[in-house]
Amino acid sequence: MTSVKITLFQKDLSQPVSPEQRAKLSKEKSDFLILPLYFPGGGNGSPESLASRAKTFLDEIYAISEVYKGAIFGGGMFRRDDEGLLRFSIPIVQNIVLVDWYDVKGLSSEDSPAIPGSGEDSLILGGFRFGIFAGKEIQDRSKLEKLKSDRINLAFHLDSVSDNGTDYSQDLKNYADLSSQYGMFLVRSSGYGIPFGKKRIGRSLLSTPTGVTWKVAETEQEKEIIKTVNINGINALF
Repeated sequence: MTSVKITLFQKDLSQPVSPEQRAKLSKEKSDFLILPLYFPGGGNGSPESLASRAKTFLDEIYAISEVYKGAIFGGGMFRRDDEGLLRFSIPIVQNIVLVDWYDVKGLSSEDSPAIPGSGEDSLILGGFRFGIFAGKEIQDRSKLEKLKSDRINLAFHLDSVSDNGTDYSQDLKNYADLSSQYGMFLVRSSGYGIPFGKKRIGRSLLSTPTGVTWKVAETEQEKEIIKTVNINGINALF
């Protein structure tokens, strides 16, 4: 068993990282920084038009990496892959270097012009092995079962929650139940804004096998929050 420090950044999807936030991130001595889905870019445009700005959005993540020294899971952005296919992807950045892309497999209706990814469900980085979920992928029980069978008990969920979805208390219960059933530490970073004209709210949280141990208050669902959590009991890499 080992421990890991993770910084969650609940973010206004339409706004860049401010100088004050960059200064705060520079002081966070965590292993990972998790940004919410649709940041940067905020879903302001069509998937195709957003893909044409992918380099600019990636530069925003690099700018964070200049001051934050852990690995960054940089939201979710549309891009063209090496074959010119439209993807909705999470960039993984460390030390101002693009380590890899996670191409989202479970696409929402607004993402559907993109082609679903087909990569691995788990990643190894910084001496940790973990799962990654984007948006509605958290509903994929087969993926959760695979992580459990591989003895992976840490997963990041990059999200932006529909304002017309599950109510607050039920949402917390759902995550507590998932964590309990699969023996999983679930770290959700959720942004707020109006991507593609649909209102989203922030419900960032940490759920453990014994319950939800940190969450934003219901009154903070449209507030920018930087929070570092320390998790003990992560299964060893091998």
